[in-house]
Amino acid sequence: MRTQGSPEELEHRRRLAVQRLLEGYPAEEVAEFLDVSTRTVWRWLALFRAEGSKGLTARPVPGRPRKLTSTQEKIILRWLRHSPTVLGFATELWSAPRLAQLIEQEFDIRFNSRSLTVWLRDRGFTPQKPQRVPRERVPTKIEAWLATDWPRIKKKARRQDASLVLIDESGLLMAPLVRRTWSPKGQTPKQVQKSGTREKVSIASALWVSPRRDRLGLFSRTLVNGYFDNWYVAAFLEALLKELAGRLIVVWDGGNMHKGDPIRGTQRAFADRLILEKLPPYAPMLNPVEPVWGWLKHSRLNNFAPHNAIELDARAVAELAAIQDDQALLQSFWHASDLPLRLTLLS
Repeated sequence: MRTQGSPEELEHRRRLAVQRLLEGYPAEEVAEFLDVSTRTVWRWLALFRAEGSKGLTARPVPGRPRKLTSTQEKIILRWLRHSPTVLGFATELWSAPRLAQLIEQEFDIRFNSRSLTVWLRDRGFTPQKPQRVPRERVPTKIEAWLATDWPRIKKKARRQDASLVLIDESGLLMAPLVRRTWSPKGQTPKQVQKSGTREKVSIASALWVSPRRDRLGLFSRTLVNGYFDNWYVAAFLEALLKELAGRLIVVWDGGNMHKGDPIRGTQRAFADRLILEKLPPYAPMLNPVEPVWGWLKHSRLNNFAPHNAIELDARAVAELAAIQDDQALLQSFWHASDLPLRLTLLS
């Protein structure tokens, strides 16, 4: 059996053993020092006498032959950069068994799914949760809006010394978002929550930037067991106009709550102070209020099981009020979106 080590290490040990034998050291002592058998030491000496220094050269042991050629590997990696539906599968899930099935069909080569998982990791692939993208989203429209509309809106805000305001609505249900919690091993903790209820809390929030872009603020309102239709949104706009001085340029999506007579009436009543602009369709990543909802639901209200909607509302109001002037956190919300804006307070 070949002793362990790289070819260079093995060759060094062989040459050392022969050198010590020629210097008169006993074979048993040399074998013990190098942690090999005495027979191995005598064999190395015999190779040296028969072939000289060349006989001590250690040659790499060939490994298991590769199953795939380099061309086949490139084809497989190209598959993974496209949806599985393009290759005839019913869903958009790439899994090791599915990939192994495709490799066998195309190349008549069998792979164990576990070894295929290692093969994928070695090539920079990891299992990831897909991001859900609406079919109605049109990337070219989003790019066009960012290239033309957003620069126009920013210039208008500069020219009119107006605050830029992004608005969005969301809702909280009684069933909390459950996250892991510490508990004794084998004793799964129980969280008592109210079930079979339609109670909820609706929230509208506005993340605004001052005309000089040197200050951010968060303005929020909630509804217990209600929802923000266009009447309530119009009332929210009026409350926001009382809260902030000067002109406001409001940017929001094209939802039904942002349309209709109540919105048009508010716009006419405050025509000297209020300008409304629309985000491109199906582009929540452009609204910095979206990260506010993620922070609230995943960070502040996870594992919170209220007794009723009033308790849920009180907790949500307290959490949002606590950050309404937190400049560092509000900056993080803005920069978590894809909406570019250079803020003076960052320089």
